Amino acid sequence: MDPKLLFCLPQGDELFNPLNTLFIQMGCILVFSQLFYLMLKPCGQAAPVAQILAGIVLSPVLLSRIPKVKEFFLQKDAADYYSFFSFVLRTSFMFLIGLEFDIQFMRRNFKKVSVITLSSFSACSLLSLALVYILTPLLHIKEDYLTLFMTLFVTLSNTSSPVVLRSIADWKLNTSEIGRLTLSCALFIELSDVVIYTLVIASISKSMIGNIFLFIFATGALILLNKFLAAWLPKRNPKEKYLSKAETLVFIIFLLIIAVTIESYDINSSVSVFTIGIMVPRQGKTHRTLVQRLSYPIHEFVLPVYFGYMGFRFSITALTKRYYIGLVIIVILALAGKLIGVICACMYLKIPKKYWLFLPTILSVKGHVGVLLLDANYSKKKWWTTTIHDMMLASLVVTTLVSGVLASFLLKAREKDFAPQKTCLESHDTHEELRVLSCVYGVRHARGTISLISALSGSHGASKPFAALLMHLVPLPKKRKSSELLYHELGDDVHGDDEFGTNDGLEINDSIDSFAKDSKLLIQQVKLVTKMLNMHVEICNATEDLRISIVFLPFHKHQRIDGKTTNDGEIFRQMNRNVLRHAPCSVGIFVDRNITGFQQPHGFDSVQHVAALFFGGPDDREALALCRWLANNTLIHLTIIHFVSEDSQTGSPVRNTTTQDNNDVFIEVAGRDQTEHEADRSFLEEFHNRFVTTGQVGFMEKRVSDGPHTLTILREIGEMYSLFVVGKSRGDSPMTMLLY
Repeated sequence: MDPKLLFCLPQGDELFNPLNTLFIQMGCILVFSQLFYLMLKPCGQAAPVAQILAGIVLSPVLLSRIPKVKEFFLQKDAADYYSFFSFVLRTSFMFLIGLEFDIQFMRRNFKKVSVITLSSFSACSLLSLALVYILTPLLHIKEDYLTLFMTLFVTLSNTSSPVVLRSIADWKLNTSEIGRLTLSCALFIELSDVVIYTLVIASISKSMIGNIFLFIFATGALILLNKFLAAWLPKRNPKEKYLSKAETLVFIIFLLIIAVTIESYDINSSVSVFTIGIMVPRQGKTHRTLVQRLSYPIHEFVLPVYFGYMGFRFSITALTKRYYIGLVIIVILALAGKLIGVICACMYLKIPKKYWLFLPTILSVKGHVGVLLLDANYSKKKWWTTTIHDMMLASLVVTTLVSGVLASFLLKAREKDFAPQKTCLESHDTHEELRVLSCVYGVRHARGTISLISALSGSHGASKPFAALLMHLVPLPKKRKSSELLYHELGDDVHGDDEFGTNDGLEINDSIDSFAKDSKLLIQQVKLVTKMLNMHVEICNATEDLRISIVFLPFHKHQRIDGKTTNDGEIFRQMNRNVLRHAPCSVGIFVDRNITGFQQPHGFDSVQHVAALFFGGPDDREALALCRWLANNTLIHLTIIHFVSEDSQTGSPVRNTTTQDNNDVFIEVAGRDQTEHEADRSFLEEFHNRFVTTGQVGFMEKRVSDGPHTLTILREIGEMYSLFVVGKSRGDSPMTMLLY
């Protein structure tokens, strides 16, 4: 390539060169994609559909049919630029996908993912074989049927993980079980197709086996180097929240070097790049920096441009009637192959029927693996013509658009099946994932919260699904008028979100990193910067989007070193009340007693004693349900203390009345109380049979007469336990009256 092209120097009379054209094209794709997205978003369409449509608008089918536009966008040597930038974009988003990939979910659901992948491949391979017999007479292909079969198989079976990732995120399904299962299947299918693609190219070139083993070794060497850098670089500036931009660039440069080297030997680098990303250590400053620095530009710039470029290559102007027939057949069989294969797998795995149509439809979207295969060197194959190439490429684009639109309509038609449901821990099985969101205002709250997360996560090496998130709450200071500011404060009134809570954020990061290093348990961090009056709304929205099982809030008072309690402010108490009132999930108020209270189980050999106080009612049942996760931690000795009223009777709770009207009211109240009593007895009996009879949990019963009697007992046992778990008082129980 002429070096002048790299420096954007015009050639002769040419005012523009391909590099300038490329950047202008990117800008046009971003503008058109945003316009399409704004129009299609009310219909529930995901961003990739809008971005592919933006590329089609600029393609030879529409605007590029105009001679001047075509001459501008499709210049000499433009293909080299497009190919290189496509490679850079593909490398960046595959690395980010590896960084953000949920390894624990994949391990728990590997059987489901592998069965869906194999079933999809089996159906697509059978349809590809049938398609060979259809296309050979239709397109007059008379040789090399094996290569044709492999090409059709990858085209039909391919799934684009970036399209699935962005679509799932737009539909807010990325934290749901079905959303994560879909993304895991898409990645597994795509990486498997990359391996098949590599084998196809190797069979064509017949000189790549040695290079493949060499690059496997090089990938392993870079993974080890990254592990060393991830541990060493944070030590250079321990007081900084993130790595510097220069240190981040070191990782990107090494990644691009190995990716360019692999691609130069006609081997796809997606598997290597994804593997390098997934092997970066998850705990610590390095991983946090890479995700924070790469997420925004990749989601807002790289992926839209890449999807738009896919649409830009859509060209059907040279197709004749028989090629149109072939295009329609390929699109239909691509959708049918996924539909048959995935539904059969869903039946075998007993996946709920409400997901049977959505899962194969979204997995039908096509992406860069199919495009790369079509761009492979088929010059030795006489049947591989430009027209067939355009037909196959058009089939990828049409299939992606059709499946994306169908998936969004299916999602909208059955919105209730995919929407977050109001959940309670009482009906939450311990084999299902417990998603915990802990809110903190500063490092003082963070230490106790991390201890609570450690306790709920179970013993070290436990296989129970558990996801922990920590939200740093940063109240936005009230904006003052410029007339109220001092002179030196006038230029400091505008900050980004990262500027708020920086000192506390650094200490919180250090606490989490230290905990993750010892326990191997990852805690995802979220920062919320908003006005205090709106904070409860943001927390409730976050619990819904993140599909949280229970959210913990810090108590509005804290214990000082001298043992006395200090009130942090009525505004914090009101915020807690608002969350309790509006949250779509269970809410816990964590009262931290600092040094004298609950300590982190991981890293301590001594067993901590925890008591669950059960008075009865739905809130106490919810508290007891939470204790099921505490009971699975061998470093915690849990005791259930059941408080029973001394004057409780087993007879009918209906009181005698003198009037018929009042009698109806008392019967209704008594019936409701009887129902609550039966629910308490049933849940307590189930918990007793599961945990107490096996010796995991202790149990004792306390008979009390009134609130002061209960308070006396609580004072007696106050120093015996480091943590108490109790539900909110019903207010009508004689055992808790006059207690507060």
